[in-house]
Amino acid sequence: MQGSLVCFTCNNFDTLLFATISGSGNKNCQQVLVKFCERCEENIFANEYVCIEAKAFFEHYNHVLKALQDIKTNDFPFPQYFIQVSEEHCLPLYLRCQTSMVSVKGITGDCHFDLLKLSSWPSAAQLGLDDHQLVALQAALTSELALIRGAPGTGKTLVGLKIAKILTENKEAQNRKTPILVVSNTNFALDQFLVQALKFTQKLVRIGHSKQLKLDAFNFNRYKGSMPQRLNRLSRQDIIGTTTTIAAKMRSDLACEVVIVEDAAAVTEAHVIACLSNKCQHLILIGDENQLRPTLENNELEALKLDTSLFERMLLNNRKCSMLNVQYRMTTEMTKLISPLIYKDLTSSERVLSLPKLHCFTKRVSFVSHNFTELREFRNPSLSRKNPYEAEFVVSLSKYLLLHKVLSSADLTILSTYSDQVSLIKKVSFYLLIPFILGITAQFKLMKQEDSAISRRLLEIKVVTVDDYQGGECNVVLLSLVRSNHQGDIGFLAKSNRISVALSKAMHVLVIVGSMDTLSKKCGSWNTIKECLKQQGALDRCLTLRCPVHPENQFAVKQSSEFGQMCPKCNNNPTEPRQEETEESPEHCSEVLQCGHRCNGRDQMHASHLSRCRRPCGKRLNCGHVCLKKCHYHRLDGSHQDVTCEQIVTKVRSCGHRVGMLCGEDVETIRCNKQCTKQMECGHRCRKKCYKTCNVICHQCEVVACCVIV
Repeated sequence: MQGSLVCFTCNNFDTLLFATISGSGNKNCQQVLVKFCERCEENIFANEYVCIEAKAFFEHYNHVLKALQDIKTNDFPFPQYFIQVSEEHCLPLYLRCQTSMVSVKGITGDCHFDLLKLSSWPSAAQLGLDDHQLVALQAALTSELALIRGAPGTGKTLVGLKIAKILTENKEAQNRKTPILVVSNTNFALDQFLVQALKFTQKLVRIGHSKQLKLDAFNFNRYKGSMPQRLNRLSRQDIIGTTTTIAAKMRSDLACEVVIVEDAAAVTEAHVIACLSNKCQHLILIGDENQLRPTLENNELEALKLDTSLFERMLLNNRKCSMLNVQYRMTTEMTKLISPLIYKDLTSSERVLSLPKLHCFTKRVSFVSHNFTELREFRNPSLSRKNPYEAEFVVSLSKYLLLHKVLSSADLTILSTYSDQVSLIKKVSFYLLIPFILGITAQFKLMKQEDSAISRRLLEIKVVTVDDYQGGECNVVLLSLVRSNHQGDIGFLAKSNRISVALSKAMHVLVIVGSMDTLSKKCGSWNTIKECLKQQGALDRCLTLRCPVHPENQFAVKQSSEFGQMCPKCNNNPTEPRQEETEESPEHCSEVLQCGHRCNGRDQMHASHLSRCRRPCGKRLNCGHVCLKKCHYHRLDGSHQDVTCEQIVTKVRSCGHRVGMLCGEDVETIRCNKQCTKQMECGHRCRKKCYKTCNVICHQCEVVACCVIV
């Protein structure tokens, strides 16, 4: 992998030659290009070498270590706080020299106030905040080192965006010359912040690879010209977003006056320090030390406290911190799992009490307990683990929810605590669809008639590890905990911060699949959670669902194969072939529905069909195509405003490539998998897929050199 650290020896490691992988020599990767870290004194062409590769990805640390080495005594950022442990609070340097008057767009209109006079500030409601968030905003804008701390769903990112918005809109008044630098340890958390920032500024640039299509047009790689020209254009932006690794690499080039660190509690102290230049006048750390901590490649380094973030160390040093205590994400049933166990003073907004109906779920929280043993790699037991029972269960439940249109793929996320389980779930998702794709079994025949896009929708569901979902949230979360053994060995699942992250991502419904016997055998935290689930009646050996058409009918599911069962009244049972239906049949109702069609439901259930007509729509959409959906997808007035046309058409992307897709979808949201057609400065073509960020290093050149896309 490019950037990896390797070591060569020709004498059984008496002498070592360190190098990094700089590129591949050919398509089959039978040759690799390496760049030695130091001048080679040996005649490398006269000896045979053994090569070993570092397990950790060196590039992630290389630029941080170099940045730390380059920091001089008079160049160290905020030494009074980080070294001398001062508890004083000072205004940012730019605010001491300029006006403290600012303007901001409030809910009801523009607000003009003095940052230093709290009495002149607009109310929390005028700024779209609660009282705790307003206090955090006031402290962050008036302290050169500000900490904002909050439990999941309390609006940490919201406050961070409000800070960035006010600073952006008052950049000239405060005489700041550089953009705001927003950094995070993960692309996911960073991209979420930047996408929201696009609502108040288009002068934004994302440096590094991003999976967010909305940020493609704002990527630094799209800038043309020499590096000085590109950096000059960069300096004219309002916001620069990148990971801590790239920020450390470009530390001297960026030199931003304001730095905001998202998920600061998950970033190592070294990574934060390496991002800061001596030009930094204002540092804002936003995080939660009860969520994910910094990841160490070697756990022995925990003894040196290297897993303690700068954010947490400032808290341990009694640095004043703004606390957010009101959460707006989880239902009361979910909040009880982590409060007061992990968060002592967490309260819920009234907003979480008025949530949508559960549809086919009977509870907001369900824990499906089992004793199917986990699997692991016996050659290396310390590696990731997986559990086939849990993988099949969550995928079958997902397929059931999509098939019966209970929710869309965007409303559902599958999380797991282990990367091997994530891979297994993705494989199961694909294999379950093979009979449907081939159309060879009666069981899947009706599924094909009901929704021709079910296969694509199932594969569109986000499946990620809990660690990679930091900062994320979703309406319905299916959580696979994996661990199941007789010893009660649950590894890192015994840590409170891992428990906190895993149980706090759902907004409307949380379904947990795991072995409660294993989890609670030795862990006090899981014993507390077990009792909480029992009090809610949410712990069982099966999952109880209700029919979405006939809510009075419920059925229990213990095995993945049982999701084909439906209530006896429902004529939409995928496990049985549908009987021929006619309006004249005495078994069927012929009452006129609100949409104008006659009901073709059975007599004993037609009341449930009055607002759920299953006849084909047949009306023409605004695009001119005939609607392929069932009638009940439309509003009672017959409008098609919220209906997506599912006719397959060919559209042209901004890149120039043609893409086959659904008519109602935005062409720019579909990733272009065709070969990139751009030419590099060296004359070679870019070898990546079109949707990926173009290389800045040409792998076809014999001499590796930086090349700018032209």
